[in-house]
Amino acid sequence: AVVSTQSTGEHMMARSATVESSKGTDTNHSTTDSIVCGTPIVSTADKSAVKTACEALCRGGVVALPTDTIYGICCLVHDTAAINKIYQIKGRSFSKPLAICVASVQDIPKCVEVASSSSPILPKLLPGGVTVVLPRTPSLNPALNPGFQTVGVRVPDHKFVLDLCAELGAPIALTSANVSNGPNSLSIQDFKEIWSGLDVIVDGGQLLQATGSTVVEITDTSFTVIRPGRDYEKTVRVLSEEHHLENLS
Repeated sequence: AVVSTQSTGEHMMARSATVESSKGTDTNHSTTDSIVCGTPIVSTADKSAVKTACEALCRGGVVALPTDTIYGICCLVHDTAAINKIYQIKGRSFSKPLAICVASVQDIPKCVEVASSSSPILPKLLPGGVTVVLPRTPSLNPALNPGFQTVGVRVPDHKFVLDLCAELGAPIALTSANVSNGPNSLSIQDFKEIWSGLDVIVDGGQLLQATGSTVVEITDTSFTVIRPGRDYEKTVRVLSEEHHLENLS
């Protein structure tokens, strides 16, 4: 449902301008917990949170959400205007690509070319804190990461994100919720400087670690760790020891 900003004053009277992360588990409260800077905030504990985020994305919006690593902001992969909005919100250079997030390992071939040698590897790394970089499919929106022949794909180990992608039936473009080059966000308070540019903020409370995903590019015979992060040791073990790929990092 579209949330009217006319109720902003009432919500702000009920809460301070600084919004604490939701700590309760009650799922019977209203769709939005509050509105700050004109942006609705909804808790992951709310049964309607997936629907609220889904509707915002389908209207061309940008949504902040928790993941299994850090908070991120996302939009639909096929929505060029929303992709541009993400770069504007973050002050991010277009030379820095966005990752893609899908609901399951089975959805990965819709976005990237998966070689037969890579197929048995992916279920060992995903869902999890790994971004796998593979050649992009011709059908992928050319406005996403123009000039890049590859794209990073995630299947986060996070129920809300997976439920959202499943409800959408389409991939989302995902990046960290911060000003470009800023610190990673573990709560919605950590990225309050970009709240006004967002269409919905999904509050999953305080996350436990400030480490992003491990980004790794995989070919038939080798792999390159572009950025070490969560699940780094597991990634190297699976690729080197179990599948005998050469480590070019």
